[in-house]
Amino acid sequence: MKFLVVESLKSVRDSLCYILLSFGIKGIPIKNYKSAKEYFDNNQDITGLIVDIDNKDVEGIKLIEYLRGNTPTKDIKIIVHTVQSNKDFVIKMIESGVVGYLLKPFEEEQAYRKLKGILSKVSNHHKDRKHIRVKPEADELLRLHFRLPGYEKLLSGKILDISMGGVAAELFNPPEDNILMPGTFIPAITFVLGTRQLSPSGDIVLQKGNFLAIKFKNMTSKDKNNLARFIFKRISQ
Repeated sequence: MKFLVVESLKSVRDSLCYILLSFGIKGIPIKNYKSAKEYFDNNQDITGLIVDIDNKDVEGIKLIEYLRGNTPTKDIKIIVHTVQSNKDFVIKMIESGVVGYLLKPFEEEQAYRKLKGILSKVSNHHKDRKHIRVKPEADELLRLHFRLPGYEKLLSGKILDISMGGVAAELFNPPEDNILMPGTFIPAITFVLGTRQLSPSGDIVLQKGNFLAIKFKNMTSKDKNNLARFIFKRISQ
């Protein structure tokens, strides 16, 4: 899935794109109506929109009216970002086909919770959606390492791909059989993205030879933001 994120402030645009990544959605940051219309006119793969309808430079209401009057874009799911919450306004937005609201002032954790609820109600947004995966560049040499409870050796490997949901790696020193098994819990999977070290926990979901797939289980908000920034930068190039 792809969502256009139409906001005047770059910091808000980027934060919303990072949040969308958590739900397996690629966010396309756009700053105003003109740029959004040009994107829609040249791309047919957008399924949703988050738009600021208060900022006069963004022209969010005009964008909604354009989408609802343009046959190829009528089914796009629209989420508005606004300070307005009175009854008459809400009714007007519902009549325009809006599926949800993000109230200002923008706060990342609150926006995450709100978007999670909105997206869960969108009929074509499946709860088992796949996360967007990115592969390291050939010269990046991204590494991870971890220890297993009750096993002394430090295990390490090369990251093959990574997403908000987990990581796949090729181990340099795989242990003997029956040590790495699906369901095995790893308290801390340590790796560095750019200059930032992350250490989420995770569960092994697949092991075959030197190949290992891990699903992230617990991740701090700081680690989540750093991972989202890394992935967003890759898919936006």
